[in-house]
Amino acid sequence: MNSTSKSRLVLGLRGYGAMLFSIAASPVLYNAGVSFKTISIGYGFLYVVLALFEIPTGIWADLFGTKKSTIIGGLIQTFSLFLFLLSDKGPIVVITSFVVYGIGSSFISGALSALLYSNAKSEEVSAFDSNKYFSIIEKTSVASYILASASVGFLSKWLGLKSFAVAGMIYLISVLFVLVSVHEEQVKKSHKKISEFMAQAFSGLKYISKNYELKILLPVRMLNQIESILGILWLPWIKSLGGSDLWFSALATGSYLSRYAVNHYYSKKIKPTSFMPRIQASLLVMGLGASICAVTSNVHFGLIGVWMMAGARGVFLPATQAIQHDSFPDDIRSTGLSMMNFSVEAMIAISYFISSSWIDGLSASHAWWISVGAFLLSVLFVVF
Repeated sequence: MNSTSKSRLVLGLRGYGAMLFSIAASPVLYNAGVSFKTISIGYGFLYVVLALFEIPTGIWADLFGTKKSTIIGGLIQTFSLFLFLLSDKGPIVVITSFVVYGIGSSFISGALSALLYSNAKSEEVSAFDSNKYFSIIEKTSVASYILASASVGFLSKWLGLKSFAVAGMIYLISVLFVLVSVHEEQVKKSHKKISEFMAQAFSGLKYISKNYELKILLPVRMLNQIESILGILWLPWIKSLGGSDLWFSALATGSYLSRYAVNHYYSKKIKPTSFMPRIQASLLVMGLGASICAVTSNVHFGLIGVWMMAGARGVFLPATQAIQHDSFPDDIRSTGLSMMNFSVEAMIAISYFISSSWIDGLSASHAWWISVGAFLLSVLFVVF
């Protein structure tokens, strides 16, 4: 099995587990008696932890090894998902579970991607094409999302909180595969001086500050997350349009099918000199899709709007990943990716805490219009 195939298997497994968690978390916890306020606070703490740990763990991965960081993070995430089984015991358990999940995520977020990317690039050398690589990875991830979204309605209905155990077992399998089958060159750096950590951090900042596209991506990625932050309202929104839990699964499944199809189309194209025009076009389509969702009272048109946004993400996500990974050299890639992620996660954490006080009273229509504004503001950053 070559490195790209290993990347597809690992990220496919993790994609299924992650999507099962992210889609099921809000409705499953809500059905277990957890309020949307507690869920928002939990997500807020998750992203606070990510923001606090993201850069230190990214530097740690570059100095001590991305494989080691990936295994540690995966095991912590697995533990947190089993901790969610006790969510009906009270809000403290829910929030603690989110915090532990965030700690695990901080170890694995940049490390796994950097590890798999470096292996594939080293194996193919001059034949390596980041556009095709991330398109392949995106299609694999989306395929796992489709499977997760198609099954989450049934799993959450039949298993309830035990759905988290399914995600936990899948994470554990992916960790074991990385342990046995994914290799990394021996790290030969000394790890005893804090000055090395500081030098690594400054190297990451240097590459970001001198790269125009990386600087543009920071606010664009932050604004792009606003729709996800308000996403805990989408199940009630679907129900208000006449849908059900199964309609929510249809919304998610159709979204990923659309994303897969668009990504497949662009994966056949030659790598562009700049990915920014693709990012700009995808943001405009997302804004149009969110506008449809904001004004419609018909569940079918609502699905079309969401599917349009999902299709645009089939362009947006591989483009941002290619820019970020191509911009950093191997020895600071995990550090650089962590620094990029830090700003986004800090903004998400603040947004979750702010929204927790009024999220229960916010209408879905207003939430969609907020998303429209965020997408259009992102376009302005790209253009100017």
